[in-house]
Amino acid sequence: MRFLIVDDSSTMRRIIANTLNRLGYQDVIEAGNGREGIEKLGEVPVDVIVTDWNLPEMTGIDFVRLARNSRATKDVPVLMLTTN
Repeated sequence: MRFLIVDDSSTMRRIIANTLNRLGYQDVIEAGNGREGIEKLGEVPVDVIVTDWNLPEMTGIDFVRLARNSRATKDVPVLMLTTN
């Protein structure tokens, strides 16, 4: 199972990735903002998206809307997080 983590905080990305690794999920891709996340979605298929609500370049909601508008990712489960 491949995860895409989209968060502008490298610390949060590392915490999420480490948690997934401890649960046995080693295939993790990271993006630092919404635009980079969309680029990553175009490069490799993912099974789950974990994204921050507050992102630079575009909001987490806008990122999810773009992901939902793509045939390739419209059904990928999304977990949204925020530190607020």
